[in-house]
Amino acid sequence: MEDKKKRIIALVFIGLAFVSCGMFPFVNLTKENPIRMEIIQWVIVVNSIAFYYYFGKLEAKVFSQKSIIFVASFNSTATFVGLGSRFLLEFGEVSNVYNFTLPNIVLQLCVSITLTCGTWFFYKRVAEKE
Repeated sequence: MEDKKKRIIALVFIGLAFVSCGMFPFVNLTKENPIRMEIIQWVIVVNSIAFYYYFGKLEAKVFSQKSIIFVASFNSTATFVGLGSRFLLEFGEVSNVYNFTLPNIVLQLCVSITLTCGTWFFYKRVAEKE
């Protein structure tokens, strides 16, 4: 059972990092894109919310005895790993200049941590009531 739990934790960490890398910026707050991308932007938003919800649900199973501080630290570390990967992936490109701004990074962190921790908290409370 402990081995399965470690695999789920690794899956959640890698998944959060991957989603943070691939779906960044959640919404670009600093630059208007010259190409109309409303549909793609909505796909990114909806998929990000779905992934963060799913990872929060998994965290409720493996981190049921942990505190909110631990879960928020875990999520923020995974998100920073994802953002760092995205930065290195696009290093030297112009898109890094307008994607990696403070508002975009703060929004990504807030969305990631709030949705996963909120889902974790909700399902932890549901499990406690049963």
